[in-house]
Amino acid sequence: MNIKEVKKTKVVYYHDELRDDFSELGLSRPPVPENYKYKRTNWFNTIVSGILYHGIAKPILYLYCVFHGIRVKGRRNLKKLDGHGCFIYANHVGFSDVLKFQADIFFFHRRVNILGYSDSLSMPVVRNLTRALGYLPLPLKGDLKNMMRLQEAFEFYIKKKQHILIFPEAHIWPYYTKVRPFRDGSFLYPAKCNAPILPVVTTWRKSKLSKKAKQTLYVLEPIFPKPGLSVNDNKEYLHDEALRVMQETANSVPQYEYYKYIKVEDENKGE
Repeated sequence: MNIKEVKKTKVVYYHDELRDDFSELGLSRPPVPENYKYKRTNWFNTIVSGILYHGIAKPILYLYCVFHGIRVKGRRNLKKLDGHGCFIYANHVGFSDVLKFQADIFFFHRRVNILGYSDSLSMPVVRNLTRALGYLPLPLKGDLKNMMRLQEAFEFYIKKKQHILIFPEAHIWPYYTKVRPFRDGSFLYPAKCNAPILPVVTTWRKSKLSKKAKQTLYVLEPIFPKPGLSVNDNKEYLHDEALRVMQETANSVPQYEYYKYIKVEDENKGE
């Protein structure tokens, strides 16, 4: 579906909630280099990264969130993390998703690192900037070496009491008002780190000043792994609980349907 067409008609037709992607950025996803440095350990790079993140990016992105009318509810739930680093799980509903998490709800909190596709590695200047700001590119399937190094980076940042942002739906659905089903693979990370997860749901409200919908974020209560459960059992537990509370929240909040999503059944289904 062409995004321009979506904006004109405000109707999006989809087939598969797990696989359809409406971002249309058109970027390639190159393999992560073998020597990619997931952890910021060099003292000079750490200082430069800190200046870029806290001194430049956060204030600018905070103003961006204010200008775009992004509201946040449930900030008090951040205190329930009790100083722990956590994995944030959020629905993927817009191109600004990464920006608002680095700027708004965590403006007076810990640093947020972002797990995402390796798209940014295809852009020479951008890949250096995003790395400094905490972007963690996901290795391609079968790249076991980098997957192990990525897990080590998760453990490194969690011990430093920083956060890891993950969009379990994987694909962007602009202005979507529900939480789509998502797989449990990414919940292996907090299960291995024995770290809590923090579900966050973006909802849409009608604006009095603009025709476009505005965002309200709901920060939900953190969910901690259960003592005594195996890593795989905790993976399933964290996934099931996150999906449940996120869908319940999205379904219980009145939302403005700026884009209407309509499912198109596969004509070959059942043959």
